[in-house]
Amino acid sequence: MKKYLKFTILNLMIVPSALLFMLIHKDINSFLYQKLETKKQVKEQNHEYNPSDKSEITKIGFYEKNNKVTIKQIPWYVKKVPDKLPEEIVSLHRAFAHRYKDHGEVIGFEKWDTKNVTDMSYLFYDNHTVNADLSVWNTSKVTNMRGMFKNAINYNNNDKPLDWKTDSVTDMESMFDGATSFNQNLKKWNVTNVNNNKNFSRASGIFEYKDKKPDWKIEEINEHIEKKVEEKPKVIVHPSPPKPKITLPLTKIITPTANPAPNSRSNLETPKSNISITTQQSKKLSTPAIVGIVVGSQVILTSLAAGIPYLIKRFKK
Repeated sequence: MKKYLKFTILNLMIVPSALLFMLIHKDINSFLYQKLETKKQVKEQNHEYNPSDKSEITKIGFYEKNNKVTIKQIPWYVKKVPDKLPEEIVSLHRAFAHRYKDHGEVIGFEKWDTKNVTDMSYLFYDNHTVNADLSVWNTSKVTNMRGMFKNAINYNNNDKPLDWKTDSVTDMESMFDGATSFNQNLKKWNVTNVNNNKNFSRASGIFEYKDKKPDWKIEEINEHIEKKVEEKPKVIVHPSPPKPKITLPLTKIITPTANPAPNSRSNLETPKSNISITTQQSKKLSTPAIVGIVVGSQVILTSLAAGIPYLIKRFKK
């Protein structure tokens, strides 16, 4: 009886405790699941702007690319961004790429906390305005710096040393390619894990200064820059249309043998031409100087002055 009573009391104590534990555990799991789902769902958001000034971003947008939460590119007309980077962002790929002098500078990113960032590829690619001091950026997790300052012709870290932690970086291809103003000393950089450094310093301010470059474990290969030959526009000559060919009938003047002129002293009459003329085939021509008769295909002209007959014969070529 005592044993049964103890067993009953023990069950009464254990069952509620177990139920309570299950309920608590369920609530904890549900909470964690909802938090994970919420975080998973927020993989994209647009930039938010100052309502009164569209050149200022108040909240940075991002999206998912290759399973990485990537910052949305900052538009060229933006002059100011928040000084806080969203923690979700792990890639700054092309964030400030393609900004030119007429676009003006952008500020606000100089103090970003980049401790979660792993990809900085082409971050300032073809940016002709940036020259900010980025010394405080945390690059300890960054593995990709390819083309980061490629063609950033004005960048020199505001003339201050660029002492970054680069232990995790594996790709530095074209990092300062074409950065003509950059001349900082990178000798202290740890590049033991870098396996791609092609064109790292090509056409940059440190290209010819080996004492300013990292101590590579592999040779830095810089390809020759080939200048593209500008093709002159082709001149297309359109020939003039051919002139229409007009065939004109040729006219030949035949002077027949004239009878001798009559002697003014004699009483002889002026001899007449021995050419027979039919009334239907003849037609008189009226001109101030010449009088003629058309006979068939021939025209007989008689000079009024001398009375000499002329024969014009038409013929086809």
